[in-house]
Amino acid sequence: MKLSSSRLLLLCCVVAASFRAHAQTPKVITIAGGYLGSGVPATSAALNGPMSAVLDSQGDLYVSDTSNCRIRKIKKTGVISTFAGTGICGYSGDGGPAHSARLHYPFWIAFDTRGNLLVADSGNDAIRRITPTGIITTIAGNGTAGYSGDGGPATQATLYFPSAVSIDPSGDIYIADSSNFVIRMIDASGNIHTVAGNHIAGFSGDGGPATSAQIGYNAMGVLPDGSGNFYIADPGNARIRKVDSGGTITTYAGNGSSQISGIGGPATSAGIGGVESLLLKGNQLYLSTVSNILAVDMTSQLINIVAGGSIGGYNGDGKAALSTLLSQPRGMALDLAGDIFVADSFNDRVRKIDPSQVVTTVAGGYVGDGGRATVASLNNPWHISFDSAGNLYISEYGGNRVRQVSPNGTITTFAGTGITGYSGDGGSASAATVNGPKAVVADSSGNIFIADYGNGVIRKVDTSGTITTFANSIYATALAADSLGNIYASDGLHLVWKITPAGSASIFAGSQNCFGYGGDGGPATQACLLLPNGVAVDNAGNVYIMDTDNSRLRKVNTNGIIATIAGNGHPGYSGDGGPATAASLSGYSLDVAVDRNGNVYIADSVNARVRIVDSSGTIQTFAGSGTFAYNGNGLPATQTNIYPTGLAFDVMGILYVSDPDSGRVRKIH
Repeated sequence: MKLSSSRLLLLCCVVAASFRAHAQTPKVITIAGGYLGSGVPATSAALNGPMSAVLDSQGDLYVSDTSNCRIRKIKKTGVISTFAGTGICGYSGDGGPAHSARLHYPFWIAFDTRGNLLVADSGNDAIRRITPTGIITTIAGNGTAGYSGDGGPATQATLYFPSAVSIDPSGDIYIADSSNFVIRMIDASGNIHTVAGNHIAGFSGDGGPATSAQIGYNAMGVLPDGSGNFYIADPGNARIRKVDSGGTITTYAGNGSSQISGIGGPATSAGIGGVESLLLKGNQLYLSTVSNILAVDMTSQLINIVAGGSIGGYNGDGKAALSTLLSQPRGMALDLAGDIFVADSFNDRVRKIDPSQVVTTVAGGYVGDGGRATVASLNNPWHISFDSAGNLYISEYGGNRVRQVSPNGTITTFAGTGITGYSGDGGSASAATVNGPKAVVADSSGNIFIADYGNGVIRKVDTSGTITTFANSIYATALAADSLGNIYASDGLHLVWKITPAGSASIFAGSQNCFGYGGDGGPATQACLLLPNGVAVDNAGNVYIMDTDNSRLRKVNTNGIIATIAGNGHPGYSGDGGPATAASLSGYSLDVAVDRNGNVYIADSVNARVRIVDSSGTIQTFAGSGTFAYNGNGLPATQTNIYPTGLAFDVMGILYVSDPDSGRVRKIH
C-alpha cells in the first residue's frame, strides 16, 4: 500500500492535526458502509453474511443476518424489519423483547413445534428461544465456551460455537456443536445429550455407534427426517453423514473430495465439496455447497445439481437455476408453493428458486451509490487506498466492484458492475466486469490499479476512466505503489512482484524455489516468504511485506536487503511494549501501512487489532479490542471491535481501516 502524498499547502495543518491526534485518545468512526434498511422493500435493504432462512406458519420469512448480529423478518408484502438484535454484537436481553436483546453471530434459526424461533447464537455459545410474543431467553449454553453438561440441564452445559439448530416432530432440538465436533440433542425435559461425534475432529466410525465416530471441522447442518433418522452436513469431511434411529452412523453422500464430481451417479461416489446445509423436499435431500445446490434422490440414491454454476459469484437475477451463480449458499427453506429460499451468504442476499427453476433476489443487494457513503452498503470491503486528491477507493471483494468515496463523502462505483466476470478492457471501468477484487492502489499520477484476484490479473484504470489489463497471471492479494509509479504486488503464495509503469514484471522478493522462511540479511530475491499479503512503501523507498504465514513483518531496504522487523514467527498475541521482533502476531495478519513519520502499522487481523511499530522498534496495540463483531461507533480505538484487512492513510495522515466483518470502512482519529 502506498503512503498518500501530502499537499504542500496543507503541510502546516497536517502537522498540527498530527499533534492533536496523538494528544487525544483516538476513536473509531464509520465513514462508509453500515446501511441496514428497515420498513422498506427487502430488496432495498442490506444484509451482511446471511446464513439461514426459515418461514413461519403465516408465510413470513426470517433471515439470520449474521454479521449484522440481527434476525430480520420479511413479511409476505416484501417489507423488511428487524425481529431480534440491536445490531450491537454481544449478549443481553434475556426475559425481555428480542428486538432489544444483543446477539453475537446468530448463524442459524429454526421454528419449533410451538412457533418459537430458535437461534444458534454462535458467538455467545448459546441457543436462544424467541416466543411468538417476542420474548427471548437462553435454553442451552451457560455463556462459556467448552464441552460439558451431557445428561443435565442444557442451560448448565457448555457449547462451543453452535452453528446450526433444528427440531424433529416430537420437539427434540438438534444442535451442530461445531467447534466441539459433535451433534447434541435437547430432549423434552430440557436435558442435553451428545448423539453423534466423539469430540475429536476427523473421519471415522461409519457402520458403528454415532457417538464413537469422528465428525470433521465446522459441521453446519443437522436435519431430522421425521422417521427417527437425522443427517449431518460434515463439510470438513466433504460428506453428508446419516445417523439412523438405532444410532448407527454411515456416509450418505460424498466421497471426501472438495471438487464437485460424479454428478448423475451414486451419491456416495460423488464429490460434493464442503456441504453447508440440508433441506428435505419430498423425496429429495437438498444440500448447499460452496457454489452449488445439489439434490440426492432418496429413492434412487443418485445425485444431481439443481442450482449454481461451475464457479461462485453473482451474475444477476431472472436466470434459470443452473445458469445462476451463487456464492457460499447456506441455509435453505421451503414454502407451501414449492419455492426454495437460499441464504446466498457471500452475495449478501436471500434468493428464491421457484418451481419453474428461475432465481430471483427477495432480500438484500442494496448498493447505495450516489448518496452519503454511510448510508451505502459494502459487500466484503477488503482493501482501501487514497489518491492524492483525497478520494478513497474500496475494493469490494464480495461485490465485484471498486467503490470511490469523494472528499465530500459521496460514494459511487468506480469500477465493476457487480456481475462476476472479466470484460470491458478498452472501455469505461464502471462498465467492466471484475471477479473478486482484493486490493486497490493509486499511483502518483492518478492511475488506479486493481488486483482482479478471481481473474488472476491486475487491471489499470487511467485518469480518463478507461480500464485495461496491466499484468497477467498474477493472483495479487495486495498492491502498493512507489513514487516512480512502480507497482508492488503480493501473490499470496511466496512472491512479491515489481511491475514498472511500462508493465514489465520481475520478482522483487521471495524465490520461486522457496516456500517458507529464511534469507534475512541477504538479497530479498533469495529470501523465503510464506503467503505474503500486505505490502507498503515508505517515503524513502523501503518496501514492507506482511509475511502472513510466517507471522512476521519483513522490510526490504533500498539496497534490496531483507530483514524481519516485527514478529517472532510464533502465531499469537504478545509483546506489546517491547521489541517488535520479540512479539507474536497472528498467523493471518493481512496488511501493512507506513505513516509519514516512519511508524509502521500492522493489520493483525485474527487478533482483531491494529498494531504500531514505532521508529525505535517498539510494538503497541493502536486499535482493536481483540474481539470480532461490531460493537458501536465513536468508541475509544482499543475498545472497538474490528477485523482489519486493509489500512490506508489519507492526505491528512489519518488512518483508515477496512472492516469486512462489519461491512464498513472505519476511520481512527
